[in-house]
Amino acid sequence: MVSKRQFFLLLSVALLTWGVAQAQSGRRSTPSSTMTTATGPSTTAAKTAEKKPDAESRLQLLVGINRADSYTITPYYVYDTVLADCIKRLSDAEVVFVNSGGNSMNRSAAVKAAREETTRWVVSLEVKSLFAESGQKIKPEQDELFVEYTVVEPVTGKIKRSGRTQRHIYQSGRGGNSLPTTKGGPNFSEYSIKQAALEAADKILAGFDIKVRD
Repeated sequence: MVSKRQFFLLLSVALLTWGVAQAQSGRRSTPSSTMTTATGPSTTAAKTAEKKPDAESRLQLLVGINRADSYTITPYYVYDTVLADCIKRLSDAEVVFVNSGGNSMNRSAAVKAAREETTRWVVSLEVKSLFAESGQKIKPEQDELFVEYTVVEPVTGKIKRSGRTQRHIYQSGRGGNSLPTTKGGPNFSEYSIKQAALEAADKILAGFDIKVRD
C-alpha cells in the first residue's frame, strides 16, 4: 500500500515532468514564429530589388529652324518640311526626346535659348542656297539648297557642333515627287528635302554617339 509520503512524492515528479515538457514545447515553437517574421521583410526586399527604374534618362533636344532669311526666295514649305522630318528622325532614337523650337530660331536665338535651359540641348537648323553662298545671283528655277545645323550646349550656351548636309535639295524633275509651291516660286523635290533632313538628323545624333536603326 502507498503511503501518503510516497503519493506526494510521485505527484511532485509528475508535475515536474509535465512542466519540463511544456517548456520544451514552447522553445520549439519560438523559432518557427521568428522564421515567419524574418521571411516577410526578406521577401519584400527582394521584390523591391527586382523593380526597374520608371524611365531611363534620355537625351533632350529643342530643335528649331530659321525661315526668316530675307536673302533667299525659298518657299516656307521647305523649312517646315525639313524641321518636321528632322524631328521625326531624331525621335526615332529611343534614347532621345525632342521638342520643336518653332520656325524663327537662328543661331543667336539658339544660343540664347540654350543659356536658359538646364538639360535640353538646343539645335538650330537653317536652309541655305548654294548659289547665294557662292556669291551668284539666285535664279529660282536653278537654285539648290542645303541644310546647316548648329548644336548648342545647355546652361553655357556654347556651340559644340555644327555642320551641313552633303545631300542637296534640288528642283523637281530630277527624281521624286515635288511639294506644292507658291505662285511663281521654285518647286523643290519632296524626296530631296526628306533626304537632306534625314542626313542632318543623323549627323546631329552622331555627335552624341547615337545611331538610328533603319
